[in-house]
Amino acid sequence: MKGKILLIVPLALLALSIVASVRAAPAWYANFQLEITDFILVGVDELGIHFDVPFEGVAGGPNIKEGTVEGVDHLLVDWEGNAHLNVYLTITDKDGDKISASETGLSVVPTAASQRVFEGLEATIIDEPDYPTTGKYTYLVGTTFRSEGFISDFSREPPGGYIHAKWYWP
Repeated sequence: MKGKILLIVPLALLALSIVASVRAAPAWYANFQLEITDFILVGVDELGIHFDVPFEGVAGGPNIKEGTVEGVDHLLVDWEGNAHLNVYLTITDKDGDKISASETGLSVVPTAASQRVFEGLEATIIDEPDYPTTGKYTYLVGTTFRSEGFISDFSREPPGGYIHAKWYWP
């Protein structure tokens, strides 16, 4: 009996380590293909230049089916050229349910491929009057996703560019 218990303990630890490693891997939640529709100068101060940058597009993936997206980034471009993102968006899926988020993070100076890559971008699901979360998504309010992606073909005149992003469970 003592030998069986000694064998069960390592097997249990092995099983636990497998489960823990599977749970530790981030799970993909949704992806976004968005187009910047305008670039509005708000002001200049000691921190940098402030803009409002509205966008629209589509969202999809394993958890959001045929979603449309509308939102705005209250953007600060600091004097080093980094963009401090303060995004609010709402996704409406094919059933009419909505999921809204507030995202903060950085979009750093363009890479050699002329893409502004996101760093430390996190999206928190919110439920506010202008940004509601409804239906099957209400259980997500307060959940934070890690967001990865980049901005391509960015241009202030005419306003434009594309935002490519993915949300992952932490």
